[in-house]
Amino acid sequence: MTLLTAACADLTLVEVHSPEGALRLRVDADLAQTAEARQQGLASWATLDEGRGLLLLFPTEGEVCVENTHVGFAIDALFADAGGQIVGIERGIPAGDSSVRCHAPVSQVLELAAGVALSVHPSDVLEQRP
Repeated sequence: MTLLTAACADLTLVEVHSPEGALRLRVDADLAQTAEARQQGLASWATLDEGRGLLLLFPTEGEVCVENTHVGFAIDALFADAGGQIVGIERGIPAGDSSVRCHAPVSQVLELAAGVALSVHPSDVLEQRP
């Protein structure tokens, strides 16, 4: 994977668990914490490996929209509220797709390679691990 954006240089372990605690997904994610990094998103990435992701963190909870216009590969997007609960899932967003997909209330979005989020369900919980 080639990452050209220095704004997303921080890396964290992200897990998604069922409400009962069963592990559904584990990835290493780059963090997009600034408005510029969130706007850039995955646009500068050449590929996205199955075990990697981009976690977009928003300073306040609200409606969040994503698109895949300037990305050269298909993605899945998991939308989570401030408590980490998955409130929306968008699977298989095609490369170059400019359709806007919005969900609320959202404070974080985990973007993954298409197909990686197949085991994730609404109401699962997304957590950053140390």
